[in-house]
This record gives sequence, C-alpha cells and structure tokens, in this order.
Amino acid sequence: MIKWITENIGTGAYEDVSGQPDIHIVDVRDMVDKKGNLGTVAEEKIQEAILHLSKQEKVVICCDYGLSRSNAIAAGVLATSLHRPFNEAVRKVMKATGEKGMKIEVLSAVRQAIEKDSDSVARIDDSSKHILVTGGSGTIGKTLIPKIQTQHEIIAPERGAIDIFKGSVDLDLMVKEQGIDTIVHLANPRIYTSNQAMGETVVMLRNVLDVCQENNVKLVYPSSWEIYSGYRSHFLLASEVLPPVPKGPYGETKYLCEILLDQYRRRYGLDYVIVRSSPVYGAGDKPKFIHNFMQKAIHNEEITAHKYLNGFPSLDLLYIDDVISAIAAVLEGNHDGAFNIGGGKGISTTEVAHLLVKIAGTNSPIKHREINDFVSNIVMDTSRARTELDWYPRISIQDGLSRLFSDFCQESQ
Repeated sequence: MIKWITENIGTGAYEDVSGQPDIHIVDVRDMVDKKGNLGTVAEEKIQEAILHLSKQEKVVICCDYGLSRSNAIAAGVLATSLHRPFNEAVRKVMKATGEKGMKIEVLSAVRQAIEKDSDSVARIDDSSKHILVTGGSGTIGKTLIPKIQTQHEIIAPERGAIDIFKGSVDLDLMVKEQGIDTIVHLANPRIYTSNQAMGETVVMLRNVLDVCQENNVKLVYPSSWEIYSGYRSHFLLASEVLPPVPKGPYGETKYLCEILLDQYRRRYGLDYVIVRSSPVYGAGDKPKFIHNFMQKAIHNEEITAHKYLNGFPSLDLLYIDDVISAIAAVLEGNHDGAFNIGGGKGISTTEVAHLLVKIAGTNSPIKHREINDFVSNIVMDTSRARTELDWYPRISIQDGLSRLFSDFCQESQ
C-alpha cells in the first residue's frame, strides 16, 4: 500500500510497490534503520527522487516495511523540493502517513544531507537552563514547574502534544526547536503498577533516551525506594551502594529503567541524575492506605492495618514538597548519578493510623490483619543528598499528615 504525502510523493514497502506502472521507486533498503547512515547516501536518494519529480513522474520511496527509512527520506525530498524547513516536512510526513515511529538516527542523516552546515538546533543566548518536563500535568509535575520556572525556561508539553510511547520524533523536534538542554522525565502510564505498564514505561524511557543521546541533553529521572522492596528486614537503611532487590512490577520496572540509564551512560556517555525517593504523600499523591485511613478516621469507623511475617510494615514517608525541593536542587547544580531521598525515619502504618485518628479528633478503633508475606521496612540513607545537594526533609510526618488531612477535608466539602 502506498501512503501518498503529496500528489506525486509517496512511501511504501518495496514488495507492495514494485511492479506498479507509472511509478519510479527510490529504493532505500540499502540504508540501515539505525545510526550509521552517511549524509551523502541520504543526499543521493533525495536527489534521485527530485530528478524524477522534475520529469513529472510519481515517486514512491520504499524500504522493507515502508516505515522509518522511507519516511525519513521522504521528509528530505519534501523539504528540498518545496524549500520548506526540515522539521515542517517531517511533521507533514507523519501527519500524511500516520507513522510516528521513524528512527531519529535516520532522520539525523537526512537532516545532515539537506542542512549541511546550518544549525538546526535553536541556540538561545542566556544563562538559564532550558528544561523540558514530560508528565508535567501529573501531581509532581504540577508542583515542580511553578517552583523552577522562575530560575529556568520550562517547556511542559501536554500529553496530547507528544506521545512518547508511540515514538521519539515529536520530542526530538521540540527539543531541537526549543534549545532544550535538560529533560525531567516524569511521564508514566496512567496505571503504572501492572505488568503491561512495565513494558510501556521502558518504551517511553527508551524514546526519551534516544532524544537525549541525539541532542546531548541531560536527563533527570525519578526512581523509587521500591528497587529495594525485595529485602526482608525489620529495618534497613538504604544508601546508593545497596544492591537493588526489587519486588513486584513497579519495583522491577524502576530497576529495569535504571539499568537502561546506565547502559546509555556506558555506551553513549549519557549525562543523567536519578532521584530515588521513598514513598511520597501529599495532596494529589497520597498513598491509597492513607486515603482509606483518613476516610475511616473522619467517620469514626474501624481502621484495619496490616501485620506481616516479620512484623508491622514501616514506611519512610516523604512529603511531596520535599521531593520537589530535591529535584529542584539537582537542577541547580552539575550533579550525576543517583540520590536517595526520604524522610529519614520509618513509621508503621499503625502509627500513621493513630496520628490520623488524633488529627481527626475521633475514636476510630485500629485493628490488624495478618499478611502471609514479608515486608522490606526500608529507610532511605540521605547522606549523599545532604552533602552534595544541601538537601534534607523539612516537613515532619505530623505536619505532613495534618496538611494532607486539611486538604482532604476541603476536597470533601
């Protein structure tokens, strides 16, 4: 099937197009669908297409499947023949073909062929960082952006503007046009704890990493204490050197993502920072058990906490404002590697229940359900963050729960 971009320029799979009359095929199957194509080869393909277009022939650019290489060359043909900016041509090709999965490494070779010595990346002459935030409409994004936008230029595309699950091209174009030097990657699948979300999360991150590699952009990535959740302990202080032992889809996903980050560092010199936080709570991001406990406490109903084989579960709860201040501190300096952040003190879910009952001023009874499993009881060692970022948690668990309770009551009115 031919996908026509203009009346005379189309793309398709070679086997589907070959043999059709009155069509000149530009065969790009000898190009590779990855990094390594020479700009001179891309230029030859483009000039071949333009030559036959000048003869009023229909031209179809073909690769094996009619997806990445053919569409990248088509964008080059469109930009050259119509004297339009390459980014504009790429967007026109994606819109006409519905194909967002072009490889940005192939596009880079085509860009080199048609732009040669021109600088296609926006260069903005100021001292502030130009930061793109994915997932900016989420709870952390909505809290982070107002805090950092007074010091930096912030771009936060809406979910519909850039779909980083489907491909990296839209993000790549935006990074180039806006002169982005740092990406804060907060975007996740809407339901992020399922097995399906594991694959989606890795795909999204890999697309972002490809853009970072292509444009020499730094990445700030939020990870989680759950990479340690497979440990069995009564108390475990987790520093950055503690070997990960994840448990469950979310912890395993974060661990896989951290491995992928390290691979890009080793292979391509990726500059990145991981902000690895303990469980986050606060308005819009409260763990489900806290939400349930508050509902029960307000209505003076019985609260059921858990008891595991190794005792009561203990969490190192961290208020959302403290997470935001850690990310902001990372953005202010020239840091790399991972930072573990947390409240620095474990609190059992039973203690959380008692605090919420006290805050609510009710007499909800608190009981326990036995769970036939082990719990990790992790507290994050924040020594590196304190030393290098001058960061420490400022909101105590009592103050944080009081704020959360007040917000919850206002939402319920």
